[in-house]
Amino acid sequence: MSGADQAGVPRVSDDVADVVVVDGQAQSYSGNLHEELKLVLVIDSGFTVRRRGTTFRAAPGQLIALHPDDAHSGTPDDLGRARWLIMCVSPSLITEVTASEAVRFGDPVISHSGLAGRFRSVHSSLHRPSEDPGSALRRETEVLEFVSALARHSYRAGADGDGTGTARRVPEIAREYLRENLARNVTLDELSVVTGLSKYRLVRVCTAWFGLSPHQLHLRLRLDRARVLLRRGTGIAEVSHETGFHDQPHLTRVFAKAYGVTPAVYQSTYRGTAWTDLAPR
Repeated sequence: MSGADQAGVPRVSDDVADVVVVDGQAQSYSGNLHEELKLVLVIDSGFTVRRRGTTFRAAPGQLIALHPDDAHSGTPDDLGRARWLIMCVSPSLITEVTASEAVRFGDPVISHSGLAGRFRSVHSSLHRPSEDPGSALRRETEVLEFVSALARHSYRAGADGDGTGTARRVPEIAREYLRENLARNVTLDELSVVTGLSKYRLVRVCTAWFGLSPHQLHLRLRLDRARVLLRRGTGIAEVSHETGFHDQPHLTRVFAKAYGVTPAVYQSTYRGTAWTDLAPR
């Protein structure tokens, strides 16, 4: 097994471009945030998920659903043995089936063996298409049907308490503004003007929606962008400049704390070259 396989290199399906799948060694992570619906099935180990101050336990083989824009941390019980299958589904694909906010779970651990089995089947079809040479039409249909099944087992996000839509609209405005200004030191005063809320209420609304304060959200968006640039092969110094870090060492410290690897190792892993120097001679 190559080092790249161990790390779980993401694969974008040729047939379903809005889905990314990973098959690799499970890792610990902290405060992760993403824009896709992330589905995880951990094999040969239990898994702990922490979200908004609550801890959830998944038994080996149970499916975990992690919402977009919802910060969370995770740890496998056995780092040496644990493997995970991951499927990241974009909001645009979900809206082909249902409203994106409809696929949400109070408990991220889905206690439904049928859905876990269905996930395995769809994941395998997308990750190893050469071993399952069905049509692209069939693969895309299976993904949409799986998302539909997820929606039937989830709950629809509740309406805002005051009926104004603030709890959903403000986080979207704040996130987009922060994403558009990754390299700038955005102030809370500035963000308050953009969203039309007091600073105090802005912090409460963002924390309730994302599980992160505006400052923490900005940092996560910058790190997420850094990962995209690193996967494209952009130089680390340039990545640090484009994402608002003081310099390359600053990016390296924050990145390693968040993901457990340095930007250099992350980039080389994605290219499949991280373990080149360790290969038998």
